[in-house]
Amino acid sequence: MDQINNIIKELLLSFLEGVNSLYESAENLSRKLFDVFPPQIKDAFRNINSGLNAMPKWQSNSIVVITVLLVVFFFNTLFLARNRFDGQLVRVTVEENSSAGNISLLLAEKRIIQSRFLFDVTLRLMNSSRSLKAGTYYFSPSMSNRVIISTLVSGKPGIGAIKVTIPEGSSIFRIARTLERAGVRVVGGSVDLLSVSGLTTELRIKYPFLVDVPNESIEGYLFPDTYYLPNKITIDTLLQVLLDRFEQVVMPMYNSSGMRKYTLHEIITMASIVEKEAEIDSDRAIIASVFFNRLKNGIALRSCSTVKYALPAPTKRVLYSDLKVNSPYNTYMNVGLPPGPICNPGLASIYAALHPADTKYLYFVSKGDGTHTFSENYEGHLKGIEKLRKTIRND
Repeated sequence: MDQINNIIKELLLSFLEGVNSLYESAENLSRKLFDVFPPQIKDAFRNINSGLNAMPKWQSNSIVVITVLLVVFFFNTLFLARNRFDGQLVRVTVEENSSAGNISLLLAEKRIIQSRFLFDVTLRLMNSSRSLKAGTYYFSPSMSNRVIISTLVSGKPGIGAIKVTIPEGSSIFRIARTLERAGVRVVGGSVDLLSVSGLTTELRIKYPFLVDVPNESIEGYLFPDTYYLPNKITIDTLLQVLLDRFEQVVMPMYNSSGMRKYTLHEIITMASIVEKEAEIDSDRAIIASVFFNRLKNGIALRSCSTVKYALPAPTKRVLYSDLKVNSPYNTYMNVGLPPGPICNPGLASIYAALHPADTKYLYFVSKGDGTHTFSENYEGHLKGIEKLRKTIRND
């Protein structure tokens, strides 16, 4: 019997030591968590602590342990993911005016989140239930509730943690360098080659707006925007993200414009030239009108920006010898639009191409300050050039 009592006594002592160790661990953890709380939460905890000091030691210890366990539960909820090892991306389209409940149901049906209840709890913790935005997103079961909600609040297409901003007017070559500098590694294909062989039959089927593109370059359709990407992404997934964004942002504008005279491809081609020629927004629609007027009158566009695109190693300044480069993109040598876009234009330039100003201008020249002088005839154009030369000499 004494032996049994000793065993029971040792077990009780071990249990008490375990409780004490748990309390010490909880106390240490609570101190660390306390540091990251906002001031209002810290004040609330101080008030609770004042009440705990008036309680017996065992009661206050128990409340501290329970409180910390609850805090750990809520923090775990924030970082909860359905499956940390499943990085398969799933396309999710959130419709306009979708409620938080509808969105959590959609994510559960797509098997992206583990629990609708815990997702809704995270929404409340982040005070984001009314801040979720419509759009097309890419999520995987490996993403935490916090990451998914942050992406939905931003409204930006995101499949990773690296923020990548593709500037308006970027060429495919520049997009490749932007991704490299951001630390995003593209596998399964070359971004640079998208300008010559990026447009596949599969993409034409998946994205009907690409059906009438007359070549295999996908230049012009990789919409410039801010994206959140992983450090490693396949070329197919990258294309899907950028083309989905184009479809989401550009196609509604094009479809509502009533444009019938020019195809989408011709509009994006014109927008890409406007993007490269214009420096301020107020000039975009006027520059578009100049080029459309030249098209209508059978006059070569004579855009230096198209010549630069045709050169294998363009410099900032176009030389007279460059104007003779043998390329369908050389609009000094060829009348009409080039075969396709020379960059990936932003929304402002696309809008200008869809809604050019009503003018009779056929020429424009830079003033050297970001604005342009516009002329209806060649004589007026020569005067604009002379003014520019005087400005340069005076500087």
